[in-house]
Amino acid sequence: MTLYDKLKPEIKAKLEASHAEYAISVDYIFNKLQTKDRYSELTIDDVKTLNTFASADYFKLNHIDLMYGDHLFNN
Repeated sequence: MTLYDKLKPEIKAKLEASHAEYAISVDYIFNKLQTKDRYSELTIDDVKTLNTFASADYFKLNHIDLMYGDHLFNN
């Protein structure tokens, strides 16, 4: 199962909503997620892009969320 398959539905919906305005960036992150199986395979820039275009609320995140991606993916 790829990271794309593990994306939480609300995160995927936010990314899809961002697609109209930011197609290149969202396509990039969707392609990246479709080729990776583990969160640890993403680069810091990938995680930043994913959080940005999924409109993640950074103030609600803790270090565990960022370390393991629990706010983005179903385990």
